[in-house]
Amino acid sequence: MDDKTMYKSSTAFDKETSSDDVVAAGQVIDYSGEPTSSHRGELHRTFKARHIQMITLGGCIGSGLFISTGKALHEGGAAAMLIGYSLICSMALAVMNLLSEATCIWPTSGGFIEHANRFVDPAMGFACGFTEWLAWVTVVAAEGAIVRVILTYWTEAIPTAAAMTVYLALVFGIHALPNRWFAEFEFGTASAKVMCMIIILITSIALIAGAGKDDGTPHAYNYTTAPAFPNGFKGVAMTFLLAAWATGGQEIMSLSAAEAQRPRYDMPRACKNLFFRIFAFYELSVVFLTILVPYNEERLLGTGTVASSPFVIAMVNAGVKGLPDLMNAVILLGLVAIGAESLYVSSRAMVAMSQMGMFPKVLGRIDKRGRPRWALLVTGIFSTIFTYINCSSTGGVIFTWFSSVSSTVYFLSWLSISVTNIQMHRAIKAQNDPAWKLPYAWKLPAFPLTAVYLFVSSLFVLFATGYVSLFPIGGAPPSAEVFFETFLAVPLWIACFLGYKLVFRTKFVNPAEADLQHGRRPLNEEDIAFFDRYFAQPMWKRLLSYVRF
Repeated sequence: MDDKTMYKSSTAFDKETSSDDVVAAGQVIDYSGEPTSSHRGELHRTFKARHIQMITLGGCIGSGLFISTGKALHEGGAAAMLIGYSLICSMALAVMNLLSEATCIWPTSGGFIEHANRFVDPAMGFACGFTEWLAWVTVVAAEGAIVRVILTYWTEAIPTAAAMTVYLALVFGIHALPNRWFAEFEFGTASAKVMCMIIILITSIALIAGAGKDDGTPHAYNYTTAPAFPNGFKGVAMTFLLAAWATGGQEIMSLSAAEAQRPRYDMPRACKNLFFRIFAFYELSVVFLTILVPYNEERLLGTGTVASSPFVIAMVNAGVKGLPDLMNAVILLGLVAIGAESLYVSSRAMVAMSQMGMFPKVLGRIDKRGRPRWALLVTGIFSTIFTYINCSSTGGVIFTWFSSVSSTVYFLSWLSISVTNIQMHRAIKAQNDPAWKLPYAWKLPAFPLTAVYLFVSSLFVLFATGYVSLFPIGGAPPSAEVFFETFLAVPLWIACFLGYKLVFRTKFVNPAEADLQHGRRPLNEEDIAFFDRYFAQPMWKRLLSYVRF
């Protein structure tokens, strides 16, 4: 049997065995790849590869890169930054590859959350879904809480509550529009941040080459005079956390797969493009910053404004004018974009939980414009509450505890993704499913090396983060308050997993019984023809297509 014959047989089997499958929103799915009615009751497939990769890339370029790299440099030193950011970037590549492999076959609205439920244990799906939802809700609020802090670079006349209100109005307004407008907004803002980053990197190269005035600071001080690891292993461990905060969030790729026009083409493509862009931005930034700014520069310990950014410090030292203002403007724009993206992720996580029967069904309803309006409404209410409680000192303490979930939830999600990928492969093998034999199937080579690498490295950085949380830099005695300000996600995830498992008495999924049909979107004849044309092109044309958005 040839590939295309196998494809047709598999598609027919999917239709015969799955015609009665109904998603929570009431939409009967035709597994040939299109809904039986025009998008009614399901998320619209309006995202293209350029949207997915720029949405994910844009979420990585913000205060985590522009400002928090200063804290990583100060507490870790140059060597720790190179080690920490390189490791986290390699883990991000593993995450994106594993997510792409799964979402090419099952591009469901829940992404890795639904896959954990399907292949590992419903309790893992619940733990991943709830912590992801809470983490991204707090990110919406955290971005709103620092709007006024960023504005103080220009003026302190704007009240905190007023700045928050404008921010929330913009974030909610974006999601009041059809989904394609959200995608275009994120694409536009991400493009602006990428252009700003390119300008900053070019400026950094010029400064290293000797441009600008001499401020008396020797270049490469961190490599010639400073200690390699000023805070030892604790400094390295802290860079893991800060690097993950800056580069994390690749899980959005799988959550957006249900809205991708052609997942088999869009997801691996976004994965490759994203990795090289993230790696270039972060690795080049780390190298340049460690050359231009000494780790013991006092301004790195600023109040979290753009003035404490190591990029700005390097520019101010060299007498460069204008770029700090541009960076501050881009950060402000980025706050709105990341807020909108965080609301997107948290609402889609809520939809997934609803469709899996873990949240009320009403939260999974999709309107005719492709918006999960009830999930957006509930998530928006919680985001508003978390944002405004920062206006009081007591509320700020409460929010700090909740927002700590976002600090380490990446590592927990990455652990879950690695385990899910192994279980997915076991299920495909146990059921002799033709997923890897269909035309243009996308399978990672050397299974299970990628999943094992991600599992081991995630455990390592998780324990390293726990160690520096329990024994913080500076020699302070262990404190439960300090520990849980960073590590709260771990006991919360465990409590969600064990609680759901005990209450609903769930069992680990037997690979031979895992559902391999629901939500599947095999290539149809139009897709096959598309890939025939694409791979018929010369290699240079296919490579050139990666340069374009």
